[in-house]
Amino acid sequence: MAPKFQISSIESYIDEELTIKVIGCLKNSEVTIHATTYDEEEKKFCSYATFIADHEGMVNVSSQKPIKGTYNQADSSGLFWSMEHAESKWGDYYVKSSSDKVSINLVLKADGKEHDSVTINRYFYTDGVIKETVQHAQVKGTLFHPKRNGRYPAVMILSGSDGGMEEHAAALLASKGYTAFALCYFGAEGVPKDLENIPLEYFQKATMWLKDHPYVNGNVSLIGYSRGGELALLLGATFDYYQSIIAGAPSAYITAGMKNGIFAPVSSWTFNRKALPYIKFTYRFSTMFSILKNWILKKPISYLSIWDNTLKYRKGITEARIPVENIHVPVMFISGEDDQLWPSGRYVKMMEDKLKSTNATQRNRYLYYENAGHFLSFPYSFINMPARVFMNVGGGMTMTFGGSKTANAKAAKDSWDRILQFLEENTGNARNTWDK
Repeated sequence: MAPKFQISSIESYIDEELTIKVIGCLKNSEVTIHATTYDEEEKKFCSYATFIADHEGMVNVSSQKPIKGTYNQADSSGLFWSMEHAESKWGDYYVKSSSDKVSINLVLKADGKEHDSVTINRYFYTDGVIKETVQHAQVKGTLFHPKRNGRYPAVMILSGSDGGMEEHAAALLASKGYTAFALCYFGAEGVPKDLENIPLEYFQKATMWLKDHPYVNGNVSLIGYSRGGELALLLGATFDYYQSIIAGAPSAYITAGMKNGIFAPVSSWTFNRKALPYIKFTYRFSTMFSILKNWILKKPISYLSIWDNTLKYRKGITEARIPVENIHVPVMFISGEDDQLWPSGRYVKMMEDKLKSTNATQRNRYLYYENAGHFLSFPYSFINMPARVFMNVGGGMTMTFGGSKTANAKAAKDSWDRILQFLEENTGNARNTWDK
């Protein structure tokens, strides 16, 4: 009998744990599994793991530690999150925002020969969920809701500084029994090109539309990540519309706007036709020299020191602080303490201290992941997808967002369970009602 795969499911949701086994091996023989997938820019991502078959000639990926490979602990998801861009020295950012399935090809090799291969498909939603393109007045986005008639708690998902929509995140939440709206507010056709002077009234209008949707029970929660996390907190401090808020890798301050993907001296947000105050950066020679040196040497660049200098030396930043004490609903804060894009761990601690000093709600949650970086949780990081640490940004420059693939993957897995629990507690959407 030749070695072959035994997989619990070829078709599954992206967050389901798979059991991958190899049977029919020679006792104590070496067996290698290779995994390959492509992101939405057609970049190839690969991983592998080599195991020693047990006395029965079997390998169980969930319980066995590989003797070599792209990860080094027993982990049923290891072949998925440890994937690296095949043509990059440092790896690269796995681009994914559409709700299309992720297909992963597994190849089994032993004794220098290929013995089996299989393609598994991971879904964000299936035929139990309806997808709708939204262009209501000026509001743009994609809505996902359960197919079964009913009124469900709603979640509005806010993307970060890359703009566009996080359709895959909305689709996955809809599969859990939510009406989920991936809102687009810049960086796509029909909305502003850049993140500058975006009116908060736009989000107010989107919220009111979502509250009145026939598949919504009137309750809307917010999930935002990075700049979207900043925005979610700002909206919660400005409007009393929301049931709960989840802010991943957020800022405690309003950050400058962006033009063509680069920070610019312009406000990100306006309210009542007035630009909101924002942090103005302090650049020190030593910091800029270090960044330039790493660029020339083709080493990953961190922006963390720019933020550290700004917070230390810039006067008057208090006017740019987000008044989180004005938020009257439960908030979940998620941060990585090795975040190299900006100090989200420090920001969350500042906000936690502020909220405790003002006797804020005890239902808040603060998640700190010691060794994780910027991309560590939903809706930007998913279990069973390549974990993100670096990004090739062109011109020979590579940015590091901090953490490691291992730490970021562990944080994504742990925080996803906590996110679902937090939403369940604060929306009344019990897990046993999820229509899968």
